[in-house]
Parts: sequence; structure tokens; C-alpha cells
Amino acid sequence: MKILMLDQSIGFDPKDREARPLGTCQRAFIALAEALVARGHRVEARRNGGIDKDMHGVAWRQLDAELPPFGGDAVNTVIVWRDPALLSHPSVPAEGATIALWFDGDPARLNADDVRLVLQEKKVQVIFTDDGQANGFDAELAKKPIVVKPGATSSFTMASNMHWAFESRDELAVTVANTSTGIAQIIRIWEAYVAPKAPNAILEIYAYDLFSAMAGENDAVSDDIVDMVRSAIDKGVRVHHPKPEADMAETVANARAFLHHGKYGTDYVGQWLVDALGAATPVVSYGGIAKNRVEDGKTGYIVPDEAAFGNITCQLLTDRAFFASQSEAARNDRREWIHVAGELEKL
Repeated sequence: MKILMLDQSIGFDPKDREARPLGTCQRAFIALAEALVARGHRVEARRNGGIDKDMHGVAWRQLDAELPPFGGDAVNTVIVWRDPALLSHPSVPAEGATIALWFDGDPARLNADDVRLVLQEKKVQVIFTDDGQANGFDAELAKKPIVVKPGATSSFTMASNMHWAFESRDELAVTVANTSTGIAQIIRIWEAYVAPKAPNAILEIYAYDLFSAMAGENDAVSDDIVDMVRSAIDKGVRVHHPKPEADMAETVANARAFLHHGKYGTDYVGQWLVDALGAATPVVSYGGIAKNRVEDGKTGYIVPDEAAFGNITCQLLTDRAFFASQSEAARNDRREWIHVAGELEKL
């Protein structure tokens, strides 16, 4: 099958995963393209920038390329990535192809009259990433929207193979929460509930806004949060610049807990959660998208309050049997992009 994928977020190349921290949307786009190739399909992935190059079986091209996809051969399936405006892109065939919109945003955006008209005219298969989106979308379309959950990228699943046992991991918790997604509360919980019981444990925070604020380069972050971090350094709190995918995968796979807040912002994907579970690292969260990614009590915990958040985190860091049961369950139940590609084949 010849599959055309379209994205117009930022300019990137697949090799950028190795050189700089890419967003979860770009990492997922690359992972799905490669997974479709692994299942025997021809894939041309067009994005807004980068260079023309064939890599890992995927033909990477410019979004505004003048040449038709696949050199003019008929396209079987088009996967528009996240932006419904791309449904009208010149490279989308007028007929003969299955057109799908992978959509991870607010479903209300698809209720706009101009968007619904295109969805109807092109008989677009809308693919949501979470049941909450499907429940909030009431438009009648030619094809009923479906829900396909994301998968873990291969870097995280491979990294977990080097960290099977409790002893092969550091007494480490990792989070990518930032100043707008609950990091202040996570630090308070760490100081009050984790550090006193696990004095050697480390909390590594990978957040660009906080990292730049600690370096005095981000005035948008309040001094209170910066002071909070500085006062927590002797409690094991560390702030880092986000790293390329493989390096982040190694870090998460070396940790005994992945901390996620879940009460701030709207996330219908939970890519970091899926990646952490793919690395066999249990998740602790208040909820949000984690409720649909974590099997509570098996691959992590959805907690009701600060005390539970801190106590579960501490137990994962210090209790071998407790960590092992959660980690092995996450490893056995993990979902990868190759599974996502298999589900999309059914379209």
C-alpha cells in the first residue's frame, strides 16, 4: 500500500531525534511512518521543512514539493497529521484514496462549519487518540470517528531491555512537567514526602522553561518557583535541559518512577506516559490523560492527593518487589507504534 503522510507543524528531519529534543508530535509522526514501512508499506512523509531524503525506508519530502507523491503513482491512503487544513492540500488526491485525519486536539475544532464541510465532502476517517474526544464530538460524518491510542517509540522500548532489574536502575524519578503543568506541586511533594524517606533519591526535571529560568534567561517563570527549586537541590531535585529521544529514553528507562501531574492543560495523547510505560517505568499521576494510559494499581497509580502521590513514589524508589511488579506489568502490556500501524491498516 502507498501511504502519504502530511504534517505542517515545524521543519524537522528524522535524524533530528538524535541531535535535538523534538516535540512529541514530531517524534510520533516519525515513529508511525517507520512502523508502516516495517509492516511492508511504501510511505512518503511530507513535512514543513527539512531535506529530501530516504531514511529507514521512508521517503521524506517537503510539504510544498512540486512533484506528485510517489512520482505520480496512485496513492492508496492519506494520513493528515493533526491539522484539518491539510485535508485541502494539493497533494491529497481528489478521489480513489482513503483519507484519514489523525487528530489529537480539541474536538470542538472539528465542529466548525468549514471543517465539517471538508470532512463530509472527502469522506474523511477521523482518528481520535482518546475516548474523551470521541465523546465530545457530535457531528454526523460519512464515516464514524474511531479511537486509536498512540504507541511507545522504539527508543524507549529498546532502552528498557538494558534495565530489567530493580538493581539495574538508579534511585531516580523523572518528570517532564513544566511550570504550566504542575511542576511546583511535584517539587513540594518530593520535599515533604519523598526526600525524608529516601534521602539518596534524585528527582530529575526535564523542562526547558525551568532550565532557562534557572540560568536567568526566562523572566516569564516566577522567582518563587526558581527559589523553590534552589532550596530543593539538597533534597535531590535537579533541573535539566530536555535531551534527544534516545538520551531521554535511556534516562527514563534508568528510573524507577515517572511522575506526571495530569491536572493542568489538556492532553489527549499522553505520549510521554506511553513512552515511560514502554520503558517499563511505572507512572504516578493525579489523572487526566493518565487515566486512559495507566492501568491503575498495575502499571502505575492514579492517586487522590499529595500524600498518596509521595508515598507511592517513595515505595517505587525503595521497595524492590513493589517496583518489579509494576515494571514487569508495564513491560508486558506496552503498546508500540507497530501496533498502531496494524490498526490503521484496517482502514
